Amino acid sequence: MDEYTERTKEHLESRFARTDEGGVYLAHQPIYGFRRGHTEGSALRKYTITFQVMRALSHLRFETLVDVGGAEGYKAALAREIFGADVKNCDLSGEACKRATEIFGIDGEPVDVQNLPFEDGQFDVALCSQTLEHVPDVERATRELIRISSKATVITVPHQPRKPIERNIREGTPHGHVHSMDLRSFDFALSEVSRIVARRIVSGLLRIPRALVDADAGRRARSYPRLFSDAYSVLVPLMRKVLDERAASALMLADGVMCELVPVYDAMLFILLKDESCYSGRSAMAVSPRLIIDFAAPLHYLGGRRGRVS
Repeated sequence: MDEYTERTKEHLESRFARTDEGGVYLAHQPIYGFRRGHTEGSALRKYTITFQVMRALSHLRFETLVDVGGAEGYKAALAREIFGADVKNCDLSGEACKRATEIFGIDGEPVDVQNLPFEDGQFDVALCSQTLEHVPDVERATRELIRISSKATVITVPHQPRKPIERNIREGTPHGHVHSMDLRSFDFALSEVSRIVARRIVSGLLRIPRALVDADAGRRARSYPRLFSDAYSVLVPLMRKVLDERAASALMLADGVMCELVPVYDAMLFILLKDESCYSGRSAMAVSPRLIIDFAAPLHYLGGRRGRVS
């Protein structure tokens, strides 16, 4: 493991052991449900990415799935819930893998995506969402994901300008984004897969509407000018009443349409197909935004009570 990855691992071990003052685990993904707190911000953005991932999986025929870089197991748990798949969760952080087992009852294993300890074709599908932008050697990591999958690899990565990426590289930011990617970033993999399906996700035009539906003044408002931030904070109670799960679902559906109509986007999704027969242009199962939003785990106390998925 290279020095940068070692430092990133140390950072993540601390992050996935964080709790609030009451001992509740502070999740990376919105695992506790819509606006139920105890998670990092940008919940609707994460819901949108997860929705797009599950929609992509609905076009594939598979029985086994490994989520590499899966944090506390949220997407793997959803794939098990929706598709009945046999799932495994992996992350650079051993603490993250423990959370996946504790919260969702999913087998977790700490790994480096650049050197995966699995056999060739061990899983039907390998999922790697919002992870490769942090990895020093993207090509090596991608080839490892392709190697361990027998049917397809599903990847999401952010679409960002070069300036913040260059700053992260210059400053050696642990777990920082160190790659600026576009829709052609995985073309190198065409020598190992038969087809790549690529599309834009997370419309850049919906950033403010997403912030309004998040209604989280503590985190989202700081991303905008002071005048907007002050007004946002005052209106949060009203937005929480008016902009509910229906508004969140509508934005998640609108995202895909906006990304198709206007090429202003914040993330991309790729399906790297090794076996094209497992892929269908038509979804085999309807995946709705509410299916994602309504999936939730009870509060998880580190060293305390152990909950079950509801």
